Amino acid sequence: MARSGKDEFEFLNSKIWLDYTQVAYRSLDEIKYRLTQQKALPKDWEELKNNISAHRKIGAVPLFLPSIEKKFWFYPSDSITRKINEIERIGMELYSRINQQPDFKQDFYLNSTIEEAITSAIYEGAHTTRAQAKQVIASNQAPQNKDEWMLINNYHAMEWVHGHRDQAVTEEVILELHKIVTQNTLEGDDSNFSGRFRNGKVFVGTVHEGIEHTLIRQAIEESLEITGKNPRYIHPLLKGILLHYFIAYIHPFFDGNGRTARALFYFKSMRNKLDYVQLLSISAYLKEHGQRYEKAFQKVVENDDDVTYFVDFCLDSIQSALLIVSNKVDYLLRVNRLKALLNLTANQIGLLQRLALHRFRTVSIEDYASQIKMSREVARQELKRLYDLKLLKETKAGKKLVYGIDKAQLEKLIEA
Repeated sequence: MARSGKDEFEFLNSKIWLDYTQVAYRSLDEIKYRLTQQKALPKDWEELKNNISAHRKIGAVPLFLPSIEKKFWFYPSDSITRKINEIERIGMELYSRINQQPDFKQDFYLNSTIEEAITSAIYEGAHTTRAQAKQVIASNQAPQNKDEWMLINNYHAMEWVHGHRDQAVTEEVILELHKIVTQNTLEGDDSNFSGRFRNGKVFVGTVHEGIEHTLIRQAIEESLEITGKNPRYIHPLLKGILLHYFIAYIHPFFDGNGRTARALFYFKSMRNKLDYVQLLSISAYLKEHGQRYEKAFQKVVENDDDVTYFVDFCLDSIQSALLIVSNKVDYLLRVNRLKALLNLTANQIGLLQRLALHRFRTVSIEDYASQIKMSREVARQELKRLYDLKLLKETKAGKKLVYGIDKAQLEKLIEA
């Protein structure tokens, strides 16, 4: 029996629709489970389930890839819109705050780039600790093994993204990023496919098979079209997330798909002028919530190719990353308290902030003199003062004295 306009209006304002599609976007299985737990599952659940699914599709943005006969779609729920608005508000505010801090602005961006390079490599299986990884990057020495190559490659990929953000997203860009992230990390026959699409089958664990290799180019072209020139409005942040999903689904390479997909998210976002994205490490959230990441892909398959579940997960990861950035900015700004407390100069405060960001970096007297544009003697005295306060550690590098941060003492004084 056809539903009247009044019925439709009432359904779209019902508690079930608002709670489980708009306030939060739940899968049909989750809705059934929650209603069962509340002893509120209606007898006509099958009809209700079909009604929810139908109304979601009616309001969805189609994301069709004809080459592989996949009709993906995305539903712009209130919860998605709310998360995007919150991300933009906090992201732009943080970006503005950091740009008002000339003493550590550039170092903050560098630290964010390093953090994403490290967490992306660790998530993909690099055997290293964060401390070891930062030392590898800080040393500027040639990588010694596959794990170190993964770190350095990710770092170079992020540098490349920053330097080429004005380019259009093309197949050539995708291949270039893959070439960068896989340099000297592929083994056996795969080593011939750095910066090249695969020519055979590839499996993602036991749950997904990459598309037929002869369809890769066409599927990628369609992905770039629907994330770049879609007739429906798609928020720029979502375009980067969707491109991430399509690359992961297509799986165009034998190895390095995840690292390439995440690099493309940054590239697409920064090309769309979402400058705050460069402050984030989305891989840190993936490392902590890897099962939810995999489940997000699974939910798309289980729910008739509804990509909203993957989008929702990624927005949560970005919100989490913004909170980490906010806490880091607050911490660095608290270093300013030491200026009056210990009678330090602005230059000394700036140095402490920069070294707090890069705890494995050291600075010589000559380096510091050049940074503050003062004489070597002034630089020596300022460093010695910080050393006497136990804020800096003094070591020898060849014949030079170099200074690094004593993070524990810095944190102790800030909190005091």
